[in-house]
Amino acid sequence: MNNNDGFMFFCAACKKSAGDSTCAIDYTIKRYSRGEYIAYQNSKVTNLPFLMKGKIKTMIVSEAGLTLQIAKKEAPFPIAATLLFAQENKFPVDVIALEDCEIMHISKTSIEQKIRECQEFLHGFLAFNASSLQYISERMTIFAQKGIKAKLSYYIISKETKGHFRLGCSIVSLSEYFGVERPSLSRAISEMVRDKVITFNSGEGDILNYEALQELIR
Repeated sequence: MNNNDGFMFFCAACKKSAGDSTCAIDYTIKRYSRGEYIAYQNSKVTNLPFLMKGKIKTMIVSEAGLTLQIAKKEAPFPIAATLLFAQENKFPVDVIALEDCEIMHISKTSIEQKIRECQEFLHGFLAFNASSLQYISERMTIFAQKGIKAKLSYYIISKETKGHFRLGCSIVSLSEYFGVERPSLSRAISEMVRDKVITFNSGEGDILNYEALQELIR
């Protein structure tokens, strides 16, 4: 990777002008070992951390002490892009290295300059932030659901098409996504099948009782 990859992620046009002086970036590169914290919840976002190498996970801890994994991301990926220009520009999550990582910390002024210079970059930056906010909104909604069946019901409804749904991931991954134990999630699925709320086999199924599914969310 080179020092323009942070811009190229948002803007294909930056690939064509990678050698131009206009693509000069004010940045620093830091390396983090597996298990090391890259950022802490409530710490200030002063630059754009761009994951150039490795994998990370983000975790949130509620006031009640509950821990929820928000996401796992691998390079290349911009971290906290949605918060760079926020009035309350603080990390809502802990950012932890899942393996040895290399982070390019791009200055806020460099991002501001690129936004002024390149409309394609601006569009790409805004589109990425909009998609990220949608994802975060869904995660917070799931986090707010009380009980495993409520979380699962909300997730199933969000994945449903004409009464059929696909989880799109393994039970292990989904339990991590919900912040619950895998056996507990498996038991919840079995009980919903037993109660004829859903059918389920190999990661997909059908909704048999939509009202019962909605009732579990309330």
